[in-house]
Amino acid sequence: MTSYQVYNIDFSDFSLQSSQFDQQSHLHGIKHTYRVMLHCLRLGILTSKIKEAKVAFFGAYIHDMARTHDGYDTVHGANSVKHKLPFYTPLFNKHGATEDDIKVINQIVTHHSLPGELPKSDDLFPTLAILKDADALDRIRLGQFDLDPKYLRHEEAHTSISFGKELYYATHPINVSSFIQVLNTALELDKRQG
Repeated sequence: MTSYQVYNIDFSDFSLQSSQFDQQSHLHGIKHTYRVMLHCLRLGILTSKIKEAKVAFFGAYIHDMARTHDGYDTVHGANSVKHKLPFYTPLFNKHGATEDDIKVINQIVTHHSLPGELPKSDDLFPTLAILKDADALDRIRLGQFDLDPKYLRHEEAHTSISFGKELYYATHPINVSSFIQVLNTALELDKRQG
């Protein structure tokens, strides 16, 4: 599937190192972040919300970087915005993020860890919904039944649950060295499903 090219992103710029995260975690670390980034892009294609998904992809890159533990934590999104977004804004700008996009990244990363939902009429909702659905599609890592489909916002996320499980099982047990590796795995899974 060449459709990921629609984002006009040099994905090699989005590799992660454990030193970028405030804590080392197999639940909220590099592999999880890569899968959430991939789910953002895939949901953007499935929903035809390319602009929103690209901004959500940038948000996914930093969304869990400021976690200090793996438990319930409503402030790690705000902490990622405060401590990580200023550092990564030039990277996002290089790949097309505008000043307004940076403001949206600020808000969606902050909101992704807060309880409750924004109303669908909120201008932020489409981008936040992609990030939150993408994050939820990787809940398989927490347990086989940890993803409750009633919390997914897009029909396309509902139809992506099995893909999310397959992506997790294909990437969890291996050494993942780059986002491109996860992207190539996703392309192979899509080819098998299609």
